[in-house]
This record gives sequence, structure tokens and C-alpha cells, in this order.
Amino acid sequence: MLTARTLAEAEIYLSVLAAADDAPDATEPPAVTVAEGEDAWTVGSGAGELEVLKRTEDEARQVGVRFGLGNSLLVDAGAWVQLASVWARRALDADIEYTGQPGQNRQKVELNWEFARDAMDEALKFLPEGADVVPDEGFWTELGIRTQQQDPQLFTRAKLTEDREFYGEQLDAFRALYGEN
Repeated sequence: MLTARTLAEAEIYLSVLAAADDAPDATEPPAVTVAEGEDAWTVGSGAGELEVLKRTEDEARQVGVRFGLGNSLLVDAGAWVQLASVWARRALDADIEYTGQPGQNRQKVELNWEFARDAMDEALKFLPEGADVVPDEGFWTELGIRTQQQDPQLFTRAKLTEDREFYGEQLDAFRALYGEN
């Protein structure tokens, strides 16, 4: 059984797997189940099962790293960049609609900007110290390889950093405009 660093990474990985298998008109993410064991959770969906060690989840929470410490062994640099792009589009769409009126979903804006920023942090982890471009070893999924081949300039240190900063700035600007939640 594959191991995810955190529960969030497990859900993301299973969603990416399901999206690769779903029909183009699929609109609902797969149902995810979580079974708790003594030392780990088993996270499953129709796309498969993963194990998440309680130790690695706790370590990630303690330092505030949503998807886990170290590099992902499940989601590659290209997939993280694609995921960041999806979350950024969702955040922008929700941000445009948000006016601060009661009943509006402020969390939808904030969480999507946070996830976009955090996904870029994950992509940046694939850059070796001193390297200017994510090496070929940072791409192994079909989505990641395709993304890298179609748009290699997305994986330079400068572009990854620029996008990560942009997503964080958008989140900060939203919070400055509407106050901290």
C-alpha cells in the first residue's frame, strides 16, 4: 500500500487518480473514506487506498505544512503546478463573486488561495539547492510529465517563486480588504 505524508495529500492524490479515470463530464469528486487504526489511517476511494501514518500527520501539523514534510512521493512537481492553477482559478472566480455580504462563502476564496500557495510550495520542494529548473526526476505522473513538456518554463525557480508569491499576495489582499477571518 502506498503511503501519503498527510491526510490532505492522500485526498489530493486520490482525487487526481479519480480525475484521470473519470469521464469528461464528471463533476463530483470521489467519495473518500477514512478508517482509523492504531498508528495510521487508511484512506480510500474508488481510485485506490493509501496509508497515512499518524506520526507524519502530527509532524506536518506541528510545523504548519498542509501536505507534509519533505517531497511528495505521490504527486510530482508538474501535478502540483496544475493543482495550484486549478485552485487559483477557483479562488479568483470566488473572489470576483464575493462582496462581503452575509451568507457568502468567504472560506471558499481563502482556502483556494491557500491551497494554490501551498501547492506551489510543494512544487518548489522538487528544486535541488542551487538549481534553476526542476530536474526530470521531479516528473513521473502522466499529468506532471505532460505539463512539463507543454510548458517547461513553469518549472524554473523564478516562475515557481513568482507564482507562489502571487497566490500569497492575492490571499493577503483579500484578507486586507475583508479583514481576517
